[in-house]
Amino acid sequence: MKDSTRSLLLVTARTLVAAGCVAVVVAARTTIGWGSLAIMLAALVGLLAVLASYNRRFR
Repeated sequence: MKDSTRSLLLVTARTLVAAGCVAVVVAARTTIGWGSLAIMLAALVGLLAVLASYNRRFR
């Protein structure tokens, strides 16, 4: 696989994961309870994982 194709796939995957995590946080915000809080925290951990994978490249 070419470097440009691999890089494009990584950017696309990271963007989809980040958008999904943001959508989960926004959707879970409307309800109140410990379950919604756990869902939001899991989505925020997902966002941190995307950020860490992006930053790993620039160490």
